[in-house]
Amino acid sequence: MENRKKKAWIYTHIDAPEDSHGALKKQYEQLNTYGEQLRTEIAGSSSDTGGTAGLKRPGLDLFLEEKESRGIEIFLVLDSSRISRDEKLCGEFLRQMAKCGIDVCSPLEGRLSARQPAAGS
Repeated sequence: MENRKKKAWIYTHIDAPEDSHGALKKQYEQLNTYGEQLRTEIAGSSSDTGGTAGLKRPGLDLFLEEKESRGIEIFLVLDSSRISRDEKLCGEFLRQMAKCGIDVCSPLEGRLSARQPAAGS
């Protein structure tokens, strides 16, 4: 049973209102390859377009709804800016994932974790 693959979710996001250049597909392919390197089983995926303030997005919401029922253990994302460019919001999401036991991994940044605020900031 030790060879069981961890279940992963692929999340893609672009700021543009529509994907006219296939950027989401390229992100998906890159993350799928990364997931294979990590020896994961892709158990779901979602994507969002448009620069939305906050974390209320249909694709991210779908992941949050499905993560438990699908047994997701790894959330694959190109880089932390795909979650949010706002460091505080990104940190909140990463802390939430850590509480759920979900690793957030990026082929560009490695394993993501919420940075503790520096003293005096």
